[in-house]
Amino acid sequence: MRRLRAPLLGAAVAATLAVTGCGVGSGDSGGSSDNMTMTVWTTNPDQLKLLNDLTAEFSKTHGGGKVEIQSIPQADYLTKISIRLSGGTPPDLGWMGAPDAVGMAKNGQLVDLGPQLKDDASYQFDDFVPASFTNWQSGDQVWGVPFSTSPFFTIYNKDLLAKAGAQDPAKLAASGDWTWQTLSDLGRKVQPTLPTGSYAFQSNDGGIYGKLVWTTLEPLIRAYGGKVFDPDTGQCQLNSPQSVAAVQAYRAMAFTDKTAVPPGNEADFFAGKAAVTFTQTSRLSQLKGAGFDWGVAPLPAGPGGPVNFTGQAGLVAFKGGKHEKLATELLKYISGKEGTEKLASFFPPARKSVLAEAEQIYAQGPLPKDAINSVLVSGIEKGYPFRYPSAWPEVLQTSAPVFDKLWAQNANAQDVMNDLCQQLDPLLKRDVAGS
Repeated sequence: MRRLRAPLLGAAVAATLAVTGCGVGSGDSGGSSDNMTMTVWTTNPDQLKLLNDLTAEFSKTHGGGKVEIQSIPQADYLTKISIRLSGGTPPDLGWMGAPDAVGMAKNGQLVDLGPQLKDDASYQFDDFVPASFTNWQSGDQVWGVPFSTSPFFTIYNKDLLAKAGAQDPAKLAASGDWTWQTLSDLGRKVQPTLPTGSYAFQSNDGGIYGKLVWTTLEPLIRAYGGKVFDPDTGQCQLNSPQSVAAVQAYRAMAFTDKTAVPPGNEADFFAGKAAVTFTQTSRLSQLKGAGFDWGVAPLPAGPGGPVNFTGQAGLVAFKGGKHEKLATELLKYISGKEGTEKLASFFPPARKSVLAEAEQIYAQGPLPKDAINSVLVSGIEKGYPFRYPSAWPEVLQTSAPVFDKLWAQNANAQDVMNDLCQQLDPLLKRDVAGS
């Protein structure tokens, strides 16, 4: 395959997009009745050009009809798609974040792609990492195909760690010693050497006390052997001994050691104000021209073992679209091996055959060469995304005020997590009960 040189841009946990192949529309209308429409939220000109090229190639072999790519601002995306679905004028295809797609699938708003994907030997459905379909498959039904499966990993400021005489996380990981306990120890060593207003550890985008609480807590809880809930029973497990121990470990860093950014404070890793954080490939572009040396390592392990955690966006076909059959064919074309190879320079793939070419694909990307396989590829092949319940919007709304209690300095973690499970149990059990 040809080498892909575009910058590597992974999708975040809730990435959502919409597309057209022959020009970018406003995304406010249903488009021309003769055009197939695909919605995205990207405005990146290189990404749009690639999508236009892909859809133009598809059109040549499928009647020459236009594919109209509609770019909708991320903040408005879900609202506008929901309005069009309720109004009976959905786009034909769209890029959706996993949590939104799960709810839409349960509401019958997405096309079941299972037969078309699995019965077509040339599509090579088995080429995908099985866990990548955690939120896109239910039994034999397939509601979408992940086009971006971006692993979370550790990124650290080598200069700050060297100044404190702290060990390098990548070297610790190579010897199996990069754990939450090691991170905690490292934090206590580094913190006294940092200027006022800087911290040893910053959560993912500094969001643990707000909307991104799950992207730091979920891998931490997994590392301690716990989980958010049991998908077979819907039982909340945030108050299990393992989950509570994980939460207490983080609280100790924030309130006892004062090495993690505490509630009400900010410390931006990308501005050199934190020594260690977690991120995804899309954020590495912010390090261009950084005034410090940096490195990457896997997420820290814990008593429950190593953790690989991914965020996803997928490509779906909307039920009720005017070109349902053709839209499915376009989805197959874009997410097939050749399409995945072309998209891979922007969006980390879940196809095993494309991951095998990672060193070539990402040779010009921001990741250090020795991290391409050990962090990116390994993180996808071994990774599991957060399993989203269909009641996810309600879970977020219900959990937010309870998490606020958790971040009070004198909070009892067990009591707060008991309260959280009591409120979340009815929501998490909906999928099991079929209600």
